Amino acid sequence: MLNNLAKLVINNGGSITPLILSEEQGRGMGLCNVSILLDDNGELLANIRNVHYILYHDEFGQNFHCRWGVLSYLNPEDDIKLRTFNYFCKLDPDTLEILSSNEVDTSLNDIEPVWEFIGLEDVRLFRWEGQLYYCGVRRDVKDTGEGRMELCKLDVKDNNVIEATRERIEVDPHTHLEKNWMPILDMPYHFVRWCDPLEIIKVDPNDKSKQRVEKGVLDIVSSKVVIKKDQNLNLPLGLRGSSQVIPFGDEGDRICITHETDFYYHQNKKKDAQYYHRFIIWDKDWNIKKISKQFKFMGAMIEFCCGMAIKDNNFIITYGYQDNAAYALKMPINLLDKIEWTV
Repeated sequence: MLNNLAKLVINNGGSITPLILSEEQGRGMGLCNVSILLDDNGELLANIRNVHYILYHDEFGQNFHCRWGVLSYLNPEDDIKLRTFNYFCKLDPDTLEILSSNEVDTSLNDIEPVWEFIGLEDVRLFRWEGQLYYCGVRRDVKDTGEGRMELCKLDVKDNNVIEATRERIEVDPHTHLEKNWMPILDMPYHFVRWCDPLEIIKVDPNDKSKQRVEKGVLDIVSSKVVIKKDQNLNLPLGLRGSSQVIPFGDEGDRICITHETDFYYHQNKKKDAQYYHRFIIWDKDWNIKKISKQFKFMGAMIEFCCGMAIKDNNFIITYGYQDNAAYALKMPINLLDKIEWTV
């Protein structure tokens, strides 16, 4: 396993850029799980997740003296909810540093939350048919914590970024938690829901309904499975979505980054996890051409990728580190040849 992709990239002509909001914007809390998009006009857009806590995580066998054990969320004393705020950014195309950043205004669609995880989590940015969207999972509208992917239109005007619409995507059969769907950039309203077996969902933007919940009414859109294919990978941890799925090369291929999560329990019965990532390349018929071996970005247990773009023969890959820091990695495309592949 490649334990430090960032080091390989830096040693071979690439670069890494920390993405830092002002202390006022970031509330002095964690930044993580960045999504990036090369927009139609050539601008690099990003969404940074700002969480309402600082994560302390035991990486070296130490013991934290608190009831959470090795994984500790430090919240402001007057608000222990796990809140997410999203910041829409424009990045310098060369240095990848933040040129501008504005919190996404969600007031048009917000209803009073009834669960402890509040806000739209792990957003992916994309543009379909000329419209800018983000999608992510929301779990705060039902007191069971039921999570659904939400598809939201963004309106960007000068320094105002407004979530203009919010539509909750229903699935059949019913599940408790849907998350980490990967939007397919060249197939409007299609998402990769699962990677093994491959399952592609199509959202019907014209099939809308309303759903009443405890504190308000939700806008609902339907979805259905349109492609299902057994990839026969037999990976013990399964594959979950990370980046968007983006066109790659001249033969109709597509590429993305996925992640795997290894959940386990310590001797004190406290839950913990290791995160790993892989590259996947599909052909035009959604057969896997190549899948990389597992890698880590910087060697930490908790790392999470939410975006990838291709610009000037480089991948721009964005990810969070320990729920506390956000990075953009500029990786020359030819470095794919230096990564180990299983297929």
